[in-house]
Amino acid sequence: MKKLLYLIFIIIGFISCDGRERAYMSNEAILKEDNLFKAFSEELHFIPETPVKIVTDTILSTGFQVKINYHSTESNPLVYTKRNKRDSIIYSHYKNFEAHIQISKNTESIINSALDKRLFKSFENSEFWDKAIMQYVWINHEASTEQKIQLHTAFQIPETEIYRDFILNIFENGTIEIKEYHIKPKTT
Repeated sequence: MKKLLYLIFIIIGFISCDGRERAYMSNEAILKEDNLFKAFSEELHFIPETPVKIVTDTILSTGFQVKINYHSTESNPLVYTKRNKRDSIIYSHYKNFEAHIQISKNTESIINSALDKRLFKSFENSEFWDKAIMQYVWINHEASTEQKIQLHTAFQIPETEIYRDFILNIFENGTIEIKEYHIKPKTT
């Protein structure tokens, strides 16, 4: 008799927990009721999604050999937060970039160092450098001479039009000259 009574209580318990009160609620309302809406409404984006590595190995007719290893880093990503139309939060994680540069002339090593935003700190305020990401590094073949190699690089604050371009002249004796490159608008 006791077993039958327990069985009846269990059946009544299952029948009363059928979720009828939630049947006509939206998923959003159910998640808000359970305090889970915030966790399910967040979006995470990683830019770039996978590690990036670009290796350039160039030999110029002037005797210079330039190796550039441009890659994304996992340390200190920049995180931007915004809300979309449905009031969910979007987190965008922008990975920083750096380049490792090896330059030699006639097999004699001139420079072997990292190129990142720390090298350019004197050209702009620290607020810019805290938010900026390296965009590219390339060799300007036309401006390179027998005595120097010219590299170009740029830094941009993601999701803005704020950027800085730089020219690096690396001379055969190992000295580096850095200049900010100001693009002049075309006028007609």
